[in-house]
Amino acid sequence: MNSRLFESAPGMDRRRAGMTLVEVMVSLVILAFGLLGVAALQVRAITESSGGEHLTTASALARNRVEELDRLDWNAVVLNDSGGAWTVATVVADPGDASAQTFNRAERITDDVAAPNTAVKAIEVRVTWTDNKRQNRSVVLASARLKEVDE
Repeated sequence: MNSRLFESAPGMDRRRAGMTLVEVMVSLVILAFGLLGVAALQVRAITESSGGEHLTTASALARNRVEELDRLDWNAVVLNDSGGAWTVATVVADPGDASAQTFNRAERITDDVAAPNTAVKAIEVRVTWTDNKRQNRSVVLASARLKEVDE
């Protein structure tokens, strides 16, 4: 093998062949800032995932309550027209949540007076909660119930 390939070119200083200490330090500082940015993004992702979990739980609580109200008898007291007002909020704790997040659930039932020949009730369920980062979060699920012929 030709040993001349590994030798310095004539007139080239050996000190110029590598990187200086300043260049290495600058590249380490740039790398450190990049890693700090990635770490900050990771913390933000963890925080936002808990907010998404609470949103999913609140949506499930609202959906379950709408289904409960849909299975009740048409003349049940709970399904009486609330006059456009929300019922008193019921505190619901999520048993699967390690942080013991509590949710407040309220309903609003209104009879459809615009169509007097049909029997329709508008059902709305609102679930509210407070996250660590945000106050007064809420989910509202609306549904309509049509009176069956045999009810």
